[in-house]
Amino acid sequence: MYGELIVGLNMLFNYAILTFANKIGNIEVHRGRLILAALVGAIPVTLYPASVIAIIISFLGMTACAFGKAFEHWKKSAGMVLVGAVFAGGLLTALQSRIHTPDSQAIILIYAVIAYISLYFMKKKWLDVRVARHVSAMTATSTLHVWAADIPLTVFVDSGNSCTEPLSGAPVHFVSARSLESFIPEELKGPLFSWNPQGRATLTGFPEAYLKDIRLVRLLTVQGKSWAIGIKYDRWVIDGGEALKQGYFVLTQEDRRYPDGAEAILHVSAMESINGERGAVHAT
Repeated sequence: MYGELIVGLNMLFNYAILTFANKIGNIEVHRGRLILAALVGAIPVTLYPASVIAIIISFLGMTACAFGKAFEHWKKSAGMVLVGAVFAGGLLTALQSRIHTPDSQAIILIYAVIAYISLYFMKKKWLDVRVARHVSAMTATSTLHVWAADIPLTVFVDSGNSCTEPLSGAPVHFVSARSLESFIPEELKGPLFSWNPQGRATLTGFPEAYLKDIRLVRLLTVQGKSWAIGIKYDRWVIDGGEALKQGYFVLTQEDRRYPDGAEAILHVSAMESINGERGAVHAT
């Protein structure tokens, strides 16, 4: 029982560090894989806690399991794992003399919880600084792939748009209905354009063939709360750059407030895709 507890606590500590590296490195590894990697890293150091070789094997096995699909991803994320481990280890060393309890299991649990919380706030601060370094909003050209069509759109990235689809957490973008009207399937136009944001939150009335790609999205604006229809896109690529993360878009009738002649307002997460594209242009 004691061995299983130590493995579990080591897993918690490892998972905190892997989650930190996953977010900071923008790798987007699934949670299940991170949990498996945390277990892989926990077993060697639990069996041989004083062995340097076990620590090295644990580190390599854990990072390879989590981020080992490509060497560049592994190298970038392994570095972030080291940063997280050094930060958490340094904090715990500083706090060690301040925590007094005769229960060694309780101490390990307290350490793991402190590490998880401290890495969470460090990750949040790091991401805030990363966003702040970029321009608060940018325009670019893009191609939206949806309904078997390739639609060119001028897009505007708004740092204030953090709307997400509630179940998956996927980003939600806003697109002018006028820009897409000629591409919308006829059987979908009626339900979309007759949708009442203040009405019942139900998808009845939408064609069954499209239901798997439609989600209800809760919007909170200065006008109050409302419901919108989120439509899943196949792919959305910044011209000359990277594809946006998989997500949804909401059609808007009022596009007069779209800045710089844009036809879509992108989620804040699109900043890195556009910055990556512009960085590649400057490098050539």
